[in-house]
Amino acid sequence: MPIHPRRPADVLPAASLALLAALAACDSSSTGSTEPEDDTATVNASAGWAYVRLDAAANPVTIASPSASDGWDIAFNATSVMLNGGSVGSAGVVAHCLCQNAGATDAQVMAMTPAGEALDFETVTAASIPALADAWVSDTLKTAITGWFAYDIDTHVVAPDPSRTWKVRTAEGTAYAKVRVTGIAGATQAAPGTVTLEYALQPAAGAAFGETKTLQVPVPTATAPVHVDLVRGAVTDASDWDLAFDGWDLRVNGGASGSGQGGAALATGAFASITTASDLAATAYRGDGAGGLFGVKRWYRYNLTGTDHQVWPTYEVYLLKRGATVWKVQVTGYYNAAGDPRHISLRWAKLAG
Repeated sequence: MPIHPRRPADVLPAASLALLAALAACDSSSTGSTEPEDDTATVNASAGWAYVRLDAAANPVTIASPSASDGWDIAFNATSVMLNGGSVGSAGVVAHCLCQNAGATDAQVMAMTPAGEALDFETVTAASIPALADAWVSDTLKTAITGWFAYDIDTHVVAPDPSRTWKVRTAEGTAYAKVRVTGIAGATQAAPGTVTLEYALQPAAGAAFGETKTLQVPVPTATAPVHVDLVRGAVTDASDWDLAFDGWDLRVNGGASGSGQGGAALATGAFASITTASDLAATAYRGDGAGGLFGVKRWYRYNLTGTDHQVWPTYEVYLLKRGATVWKVQVTGYYNAAGDPRHISLRWAKLAG
């Protein structure tokens, strides 16, 4: 779950001054140097995913369809990090953690500053790039809707699980639906064939459900996602969608899979007994997420004193690779000058490519 406490006011000034000092140091040290100048940015990750393209002139960048776009490399949502690669995105971005501060004590982490940790960043060179392919980690997709089918290991038959119903918020964020899968026909190892959805739409929060409908969705291959618009009750394209079958993955238009406000939560009870899909807290409708290196080797520690409820950067240096190009990346802050959380500061520089 994303963490978003407000940083105590008495901690902020020193950190802010340190960040300014680090930036000033980077500017002054670059004069006359053959090393590439570091890039820096602070992105607002308080309202959803903020996308960064490491070779762009300005960041963040606006991305309409994250899973299909090559226009970004790394994205932030509160403390979560997502890479444009693996089963999440199409750009093939992978990561490696140098993790030079993995053995630091909590007291040492609390004493770290952007200026103090700049040396760790600057001393990373192309010689630090691992040669072995298995040193690099790609992201995996964590869909909000899982368990919508069952596989019988003895008969090798795939069948839907109609006992599981999801409350879905549509991409516009204003309509809701209860949705379940009732049929799978012509399934292969790569794709479910023809999927039958049963659903009822709430045109607005608190409104009554419309009539229960069924929609057959052809998903014959895993070569491209097949999109569904629940409001129109139709198979559609990537410009306007709520759900998408990407092979055996069922995506929602929110989080890692889309730029909409879509999300889903597993409902309690049988499909017919559910009388509303808009009764949950806004955060309960989860968008799709990503799992990968940043989930295992995090860039922060939390609540180190036991009472501060604060995010503390560990200033680990990560390497991100896209094709033949490699960057070094370091997260240097979680709060803006006013102390508001979810404002991610980072610096990066190209090492190869």
